[in-house]
Amino acid sequence: MTPGLDFAGVRPRRLLEWREEDGHCVLLRPRLGSNRLARWVAGLGGDPYYRIRLDEVGTLVWKACDGCTSLADIVSRMRAHFGDGVEPADQRLAAFVRKMLKGRMLAVDRGEYTEGTGDRRQETGEAAGLRRS
Repeated sequence: MTPGLDFAGVRPRRLLEWREEDGHCVLLRPRLGSNRLARWVAGLGGDPYYRIRLDEVGTLVWKACDGCTSLADIVSRMRAHFGDGVEPADQRLAAFVRKMLKGRMLAVDRGEYTEGTGDRRQETGEAAGLRRS
């Protein structure tokens, strides 16, 4: 495992809208921001989104970033689906998550729930052990 990361506790969640095209995820990042006025202005000039196309590994990871699935579970899924071709899976996943955090496309939750309330304590990527580079 990658040193310094709590793969069992960190649970990434998506912050962008996305679509699936030809079996791959396409992330939709607003060109001018996400408020209503910015979306309206961007829509006047054509497509209001930058489209970020993910490969097969990125697609599997993105779909798993639901805020409930831990990094450890995602690594297991990567290895089960892609085998040795994805190794070192933990390092690849850590790099992907760091890039997505830096680009504000993902957030991470520690995934600790308060019993009976359904509340989840959330932390930033840095507090969860995913330092931005």
